Amino acid sequence: MNINIKRSLPLRIVFYVLTFCILLFVVILSGFYTVSKKQIEKMTFLNAENLTKNTACQLERILSPLTEIANNYIWIIEELEDQPDAYYDITRKIVETNPNVLGSAIAFEENFYKEKGHFFSPYSYRDNDEIKTEQLGNDSYDYFVMDWYQIPVSIEKPYWCEPYFDEGGGNALMTTYSLPIYFKTDSGRRVVGVLTMDLNLDWFTELVSSVKILETGYATIMSKNGTFITHPNKSLIMNQTIFTYAIQANSPDLRELGRMMQHEVEGSTTNMLEGTERAVYFTRLSSDWMLAVMFPTSEMYLPLQTTTTFLIILLIIGLALLSFIVINIISKQLAPLGSFARSAREIAKGDFHVKLPAIKSEDEMKELYDAFVYLQSNLNSYIETLKETTSEKEKFESELRIAREIQMGMLPKTFPPFPNRKEIDLFALLIPAKEVGGDLYDYFIFNDKLFFVIGDVSGKGIPASLLMAVTRSHFRSVGTYLKTPAQIMNSLNNSLAENNDSNMFVTLFIGILDLSTGEMIFCNAGHNPPIILNGKKEYLDVIPNLPIGLIEDFEYQEQTTELPINSTLLLYT
Repeated sequence: MNINIKRSLPLRIVFYVLTFCILLFVVILSGFYTVSKKQIEKMTFLNAENLTKNTACQLERILSPLTEIANNYIWIIEELEDQPDAYYDITRKIVETNPNVLGSAIAFEENFYKEKGHFFSPYSYRDNDEIKTEQLGNDSYDYFVMDWYQIPVSIEKPYWCEPYFDEGGGNALMTTYSLPIYFKTDSGRRVVGVLTMDLNLDWFTELVSSVKILETGYATIMSKNGTFITHPNKSLIMNQTIFTYAIQANSPDLRELGRMMQHEVEGSTTNMLEGTERAVYFTRLSSDWMLAVMFPTSEMYLPLQTTTTFLIILLIIGLALLSFIVINIISKQLAPLGSFARSAREIAKGDFHVKLPAIKSEDEMKELYDAFVYLQSNLNSYIETLKETTSEKEKFESELRIAREIQMGMLPKTFPPFPNRKEIDLFALLIPAKEVGGDLYDYFIFNDKLFFVIGDVSGKGIPASLLMAVTRSHFRSVGTYLKTPAQIMNSLNNSLAENNDSNMFVTLFIGILDLSTGEMIFCNAGHNPPIILNGKKEYLDVIPNLPIGLIEDFEYQEQTTELPINSTLLLYT
């Protein structure tokens, strides 16, 4: 079954209704989707921010007390400068009273206590449930080259070292907080060693691994140099930095994220990692490590996509039901239109008395019935009137064509007009905008002088053509006895200005060219300045004056110039 929508009005109405409904739904759904998307993004990033800061607070509860503990013990160490053996008790006390501390050492510079030898670093550490104390430094464990010793001594500031596996000390993956020890000397205070506290990082991994956001989002901690301390991918921990991983994953965005994390305290961004766009929120810990929460941005919109799909399915079902109902209702309401169409075809064939279908309702169909009745009763009169109007129009158009022929016949149109005169050549072209118009030109030779005129009457049509004919005829009549363009212009102006109730005017350019000398006397009345072509183009400098027919007795000023041999004078409207 082939259904032609263009020939079925009910189907067209349904098509338009459905199109409007679909467009309206698309606009509403787009607005809903856009607003919901922004709200979801806002809430998800807020959740990521809160989750990151909450996790950071939990981590700071462990990290921050270590710095306070170190500051509390540093002055005791300085007071016991002459009792080096007491430092063993201090390190043991630190480990006993602080369960998060894996080990503590007081490491002095080389030969600081000569009686203790080259190395002297009392060290206490946890060994299962037992706390052991020993001298840490020896030839196999040269702590002077360790970062946790030499960096804080060099910068003379507290320092969280990069995570490391301490063999010979704590024998575990740890990080160390080092605080420089200052002793008084004859020249002032100087750094003589460091107080350290070792922090086992296993609890870091457990705490950070428990952080979940959306389906596959996770948290990670990186050192200040970008080394992964915790990460769901165990192979990355302590083996790669974010920068080496970015090179391996060919991810410039990830490398840029690493630079951002090194320079900013906190922030958020999105980057591409392994072909997936991920959102990142990060914050800096007191140890200068970075805690970051990452999650795929696509997972933010999964609930929204499910809702949108459900709404689209409802729309399809609703539009199908709407189509069925509308087609049935409209088909019944528009059934009489078929009868009206057949009646209209009979009327078009000339049967103005064809029987129309009966309409019982008082709605638009009844109005259509009344309109057809009115059409039948008035169609004959209308056709007669149309015939008369058409006849009058054709007669008017015929008269216009004759007027055009008369007007064109008034103007010279034989070119070249003076074939025997080699010193001059003329050509003119006139194309009226309507059947007749107000543009004009004329020329004649008298006493070896070329008299010429070009002009444009204000307005179009028959009034302009009449004024054009009067102007051209007057130019011809006065040009033979008035010897200058100004005199001719004055005569034309006074003639047209007299009894000019229509307030029409004419712009004119009149010139008299002496064919023997090339001298040209001209007068311009508000017309476009001519163009002289002589190897280059230049406009003729003219005094504009007023168009003729506006002010009676206006004195027009004329000018004189010489036209070079082989030059062209272009006049135009």
